[in-house]
Amino acid sequence: MKKLYVSDVDGTLYRGKSEGLSETGRELFIRLMQEGVGLTVASGRNLYGVYDLAASCGITLPVIAYNGAVIYDFGKGKAERTFPIQPADAQGLFERFDRQKIPYKTCVFRPQEERCVTYLQNRYRSPNWSERKKRIEQGCEDAVHPQNGLVYDEPFVDVPLSQLLEGECLYIGSSGEQQAITAIYEQAKQMLSENREVMDHLAEFLIKEETITGKEFMEIGSDQAGKVKAAVALKQMLSAQQLVTFGDNHNDIPMLLAADRSYVVPQAPQEARQAATAVLEEDVDCVLQFIWKEYRADKTK
Repeated sequence: MKKLYVSDVDGTLYRGKSEGLSETGRELFIRLMQEGVGLTVASGRNLYGVYDLAASCGITLPVIAYNGAVIYDFGKGKAERTFPIQPADAQGLFERFDRQKIPYKTCVFRPQEERCVTYLQNRYRSPNWSERKKRIEQGCEDAVHPQNGLVYDEPFVDVPLSQLLEGECLYIGSSGEQQAITAIYEQAKQMLSENREVMDHLAEFLIKEETITGKEFMEIGSDQAGKVKAAVALKQMLSAQQLVTFGDNHNDIPMLLAADRSYVVPQAPQEARQAATAVLEEDVDCVLQFIWKEYRADKTK
């Protein structure tokens, strides 16, 4: 493969507060796939959050999900690579969160089943869980995903610790109103500062505003995870000559810097713009338009 294009999803492919591609963007994405262009996505979303995009646009390459904690191939129904939290560290975090009744969600990869499962603990609930559960009960076919690597509607709620430890923990997260999530963040930070050995194995906390709901969320992952490490690993797996990445914000900067070339949307902050090769032209489908133009130019050479 000559070029591997890897794009962030929210804010990059999905512009502004959009929860999906524009109709012209979806059509262009499908056309790129039909032409055999090496394009995939790297997202903080979980697998079923990426699945709809992959299925509707025909993505055939492995996708990067959970902020780089897994490289997953929907076609094969298996994980190509995972970057989990070390088991002892995950257990320690689960136990402390449970003792303090902190609401959290965690994703566990079950190698024997090639499946990622999300658990909602201590009364943590998400809008996606509630909405999908209601749609499935109503018999809406488009609410049901295939089982390969996916959970239909995050059905596992408040399970015993032993069940959480049945696989590889990809991340632990929590979300809510700013005051509540900041309190959880401070508790978690204090918890980890008491154990330097555990903290050395974990990535920095991510705490930021979620643009769609206005809520804050926090995630803890392995220091071996990250969209940049997964994108570089995927480049090596596919023997690609070039890695070209696209992003929109600060959390994309490592992936932008590690690529052979990188681009950001016009609304990207200054730090991200400085890390990229160039800023894309304003267009709702600017990433896909750029890739299409480059593909067409390469084809005429």
